[in-house]
Amino acid sequence: MDAYRGFAVLRPDSVEDSVWFWNLRTYGSGLVGLPADAPEEVIRPIIRNAMRTFAQPVDDEQPDPPSEVSVWGLERAPSHVQAELNSIASGLGLATVEPHINPMPPWIFEGVETPFKSAIRVEFRPGEHWIDVPVTNLPLLEDPDSFSRGVVAAEIRLHRVEGQDPRFTASFPPYRRHSDLLKNALAWSHTDHGRVSMAGQVAGIQAGREHAPYAFAFNLDVFHKLFDDDAVKVSHSDVGRFQTRAAEKFGGPFSGFFNQPGVRAAVLLAAGDRDGVPLPHLRQVVERHRGGWPGPFARSSPKDYAEQRVNNLLHTGLFVPVLRVHCSHCRVERWASADELSSTMTCEFCGESFLLALSHALSRPKWHYRLASYLPAKQVQALLPALASTSVIRELRHVEEPPLAHTLGLEIAFPDRKLELDVAIYVPDYDWLAVIGEVKAANRIDQNDVTNLDFVTERLSTQDVRCLQLFATLKDQLVEDEIAILRKRVERSAMVSTARGNQLPNMPLVLTGPDLSRSTDSKDHPWRWDSKNYSGIYGTAITSCERNLGLVDYSVRGDGSIECEWGPLPTTAASPR
Repeated sequence: MDAYRGFAVLRPDSVEDSVWFWNLRTYGSGLVGLPADAPEEVIRPIIRNAMRTFAQPVDDEQPDPPSEVSVWGLERAPSHVQAELNSIASGLGLATVEPHINPMPPWIFEGVETPFKSAIRVEFRPGEHWIDVPVTNLPLLEDPDSFSRGVVAAEIRLHRVEGQDPRFTASFPPYRRHSDLLKNALAWSHTDHGRVSMAGQVAGIQAGREHAPYAFAFNLDVFHKLFDDDAVKVSHSDVGRFQTRAAEKFGGPFSGFFNQPGVRAAVLLAAGDRDGVPLPHLRQVVERHRGGWPGPFARSSPKDYAEQRVNNLLHTGLFVPVLRVHCSHCRVERWASADELSSTMTCEFCGESFLLALSHALSRPKWHYRLASYLPAKQVQALLPALASTSVIRELRHVEEPPLAHTLGLEIAFPDRKLELDVAIYVPDYDWLAVIGEVKAANRIDQNDVTNLDFVTERLSTQDVRCLQLFATLKDQLVEDEIAILRKRVERSAMVSTARGNQLPNMPLVLTGPDLSRSTDSKDHPWRWDSKNYSGIYGTAITSCERNLGLVDYSVRGDGSIECEWGPLPTTAASPR
């Protein structure tokens, strides 16, 4: 490889230059790279140090010093690079020449991989922007004359992340532009190279280092990078901020807590009663409306299940205990929270002080549970379908991984319009797509919802981001008007290639209340809908249109559009009066 001693001018926009250079370097050739866009103060020490080496004889068999130094790409080098090369070379009695040998060797080096794997566990504060992950110690030879051991690639995959601030995510889409979100962590950890990989992140670190960084990013930044357009602005709606924080009290947006219809019924009951609900009533409501819960493989009875779920609700702080107190002067009763209780209390109506003990003697004490004051009833009602939908999306995947990058209440400001998405989730692996959706508690899905999702889908498609549209409702059945709107949307579905190579129409995922209320053990859970085609989330979406919109079959026309065959409307679907 002595014939390849010299310099190689590397153009910053040429992948071929870099591949050729590093292939030769893996053979130990004395080739030094010169970045064509580097300033003089950067390239001058590189050229000076290397040129002194090139001015020495190659070995004992060739004792005469060389008279020339090879520079691949000399003719395309910028003038300041050529000037530095000629100036330093002439000072050492050398001349720079463009070599005439084949710049590529007659063989291809397929790379070397020597994996050293280890499991890790790292504790961090919820708001950390990155973590330092311990890496495997490599069996390196001691070389006192070497100031550097070289660079190795540390690929880090996180299988579980708990307790992270809900604004952050450890799951990144595998686009090159998302590697920009790693810069902050790389700068503080003294790592020069880093990128997002298909399974996590890769950091180029010195072989002797003991830690490698793994960066976290704001969910909003992840979705902003999907558009790859500085003119597009993303933000969190007020409702979205509330839902994001509230979700943490129930185990996060993917916990599945509100997929349980009995739990939703208890929350809605308390939201509609300002005086609160007795504890036995809450348990009865959960048991009566439990649906298919607990699952077929659960060991608890319905009564035990209801008691456990109510205890879970009380543990979250969602409910506040209130006690009925009776004024001994004016006989007015009111409900006081536990924090307001004292041995002597003041009546809000007559202003007189009365003893709590006497109040209990005159009127039997009674405890109720109501929603905490920071939980407005309307926002709680909107929270339920959002968290039920995100859980179903997560349950369509059966891998251990960090929580998916997501945003509830994503506001997007384009130069020509502004809109809001109820749910935005990036689903990695297999199909690599963004799920964008509208979710409803009792309101109807309308044409404006469809138009907004179509607009976002079109904008993301220009950046090679695939989208799956989600329309979800807690109602048992879509009404006729909703079905008509969604059928037209299905007929406009474009073809997409799945991870298995199948060509399928990219139909929306349509979910109703029963679909959002299945346990993962249920044979009717959406993740089992694709048991015939095995086409992943796209196949599940097609099945959802069959179940909820009456799709019988479809065919693909020559121009790539689809033609749908529709059956009769479900018998329970009707337009509201």
